[in-house]
Amino acid sequence: MRTLFYLVPGCFLFLTACTTTPSGPPKLDRQQYTLDSPYHCDTITNKGIDVSVSYFQLADESDAGKRINDSLKLLSVGSVTSWLDSASLAGHPDARMDLAKAGNLFLADYQQVMADMNGMGGCWDLDTKLDTLYTSQKVLTVRMENYAYTGGAHPNTNVMFMNFDRQTGNVLALTDMVSDTTALLTIVERAFRKDQGLLPQYNLEERGYFLRDGQFFLPANIGIDRKGLTFYYNPYEIAAYALGPIEVTVPYEQLGGILKPGWH
Repeated sequence: MRTLFYLVPGCFLFLTACTTTPSGPPKLDRQQYTLDSPYHCDTITNKGIDVSVSYFQLADESDAGKRINDSLKLLSVGSVTSWLDSASLAGHPDARMDLAKAGNLFLADYQQVMADMNGMGGCWDLDTKLDTLYTSQKVLTVRMENYAYTGGAHPNTNVMFMNFDRQTGNVLALTDMVSDTTALLTIVERAFRKDQGLLPQYNLEERGYFLRDGQFFLPANIGIDRKGLTFYYNPYEIAAYALGPIEVTVPYEQLGGILKPGWH
């Protein structure tokens, strides 16, 4: 079983540009990639492979729009390349920027596994969907859902958020949105315990949650939406797979003075 962990290079580029302020919701150009393969997944024979990536690009030719589109494309391709055999990807670095090439490498990996296991590799299925979670004059929040099964006891599902500054195209870091991450941690832990039905005195590790050096932590994915900041813990991030994802939204009014102006 493989577990999905990947970083999108565009997430860590903070570039500046002089752009006009966007007005109204962005216009989306929907895109669809489906692997062209004769080996589609057949649940009767338990063989075959399917890859589907639904994403979008902004109909925006500004520098900021192009920067956002580049990040969205990298995010889409990364949802496939993160499942590739590292040796295969090292030999085809151009697949990091091309969905079709990434999909073909995924197919080649499947064929190799089937050959190594005398046709007993089972079905492989990879399905990715990108959509908008929230838009305002200044912010675009994107939610990516990824489902993958490449053998093993169960499929893997992951959700990822990316928050963009529509005026610059930059990906927003948490410190762009809040002024005090220590205070935020306390607020989120309180909301987390309420969501999970845990009293303040309960030890989270004794209750089966995964902590870092015994300390509560913020998830990798934090999204801006209409009601507040959403904190999304993927399976295995803070709890066992059986518990599923944990999603906690903290309303803006509970964030008090630590929320920087202009991001909601």
